[in-house]
Amino acid sequence: MAYELIKEEGDRRVVQFKMDAADLKKVFRKVKRDISKEISIAGFRPGHVPDSIIEKRYGNIILAEVAENVHKQLSEGLFDEFDWILSDNDPEFDNVLPVEGEDYIYTVTYHIYRTPEPVDYKEIKLTVPAYDSEKAIEETLDHVRRQFVTFDETDQPSAKDDLVVLTYPDPEGEGDAEPRELTAVIGQNDMGPGFDELITGVKAGDIFTMQMKVEKGDDPGLKEPAHTFTVKEIKVHSLPDMDDEFAAKAGGFQTMEEFRRKVCDDVTGRFDSEMKSFTERQAIDNVLDSNVFDVPKFMVENLTEDYASRLEGGDSTEETKKAAGEMAERKVREFLILREIAIRESLEITEEEIDKALAAGDSRSSYLDRNRNEKALEFVLNSAVIEEKAQEEDSHEPAALPWKWVAVDPSEADTSNEGEE
Repeated sequence: MAYELIKEEGDRRVVQFKMDAADLKKVFRKVKRDISKEISIAGFRPGHVPDSIIEKRYGNIILAEVAENVHKQLSEGLFDEFDWILSDNDPEFDNVLPVEGEDYIYTVTYHIYRTPEPVDYKEIKLTVPAYDSEKAIEETLDHVRRQFVTFDETDQPSAKDDLVVLTYPDPEGEGDAEPRELTAVIGQNDMGPGFDELITGVKAGDIFTMQMKVEKGDDPGLKEPAHTFTVKEIKVHSLPDMDDEFAAKAGGFQTMEEFRRKVCDDVTGRFDSEMKSFTERQAIDNVLDSNVFDVPKFMVENLTEDYASRLEGGDSTEETKKAAGEMAERKVREFLILREIAIRESLEITEEEIDKALAAGDSRSSYLDRNRNEKALEFVLNSAVIEEKAQEEDSHEPAALPWKWVAVDPSEADTSNEGEE
């Protein structure tokens, strides 16, 4: 083996590295050959400068590059085997330089980061929304059904969900210019507060005038110019029956029962996936809030650069750097605390699992970190106390606006700029 752990003391780990003379000679040969290709000496072609001349002129550079190459080569696999997290303290290398023709032996002292003992990660309390599968299925089917709504002309007064076609004078037209058209579906609140109420109960041919009235703000009561509309036509909405024909048209199924089963599978699968992510995030936030500690700065800095480049597409500002730094610190702490939970709860990955990952091209350390932390999170969730909470009904109330449409007497209305809205 190229290295051996020879001493453990506190957070210090002393490792001895060794490269035999034959392998070291190959490194020397490669370094000198690379230098020979880069230099220009009168009388010699690039790459053909004698070793004696290169050694005399570039001896110190050769030793430094050989040492760097050896250190990199011999330390490969070290952290896979020992599963260490380094602290911010730099490793301490022996001041021993390689000598061509001799074995190269040196030691390196590494400083290990120790994650504080995790607390309050068992039986944490989580809350998830209760799931009403039947309601979710019916709402999904109704949503699909409304995609196939049709509108048929009627002589009945307009009502909710009906399509009302209005006309109004062209504000830029002259004389016999064709009027403009405006359509609105009652109940969708497309035109602002008060509008749907004013077009409910109207019939084709009705004419009415309305204007926007400011009800809040600095000038309550202030009115905008009035607008006169003529009801061109009313179209009553018609939804398809939930039958086999609808199932074929909407989803390509032979029967409505097949379509319903597919919708059930989809909405249940979507809910399960969303709840998995929701409970995992909630559990991690809970554990992190209970375990606050300083983490290695170099880990945060490396991740911050990655986050910042993603947030701003590579052009980061001070604000994005700050946000990226906060995200990185929390993510590093998440990684370390889950890692420590897995170690303390003996949630280790088997060698068989690791061998399969290595055969698939994964690295030992990345596979170990990823899967061990997944097991730690699973352990936290399995021990958690999860309570279902009924979801609050969504009122779908539109945002409150400081104005609303009101009906006005045409003889008293200011119709300047009529129809501009």
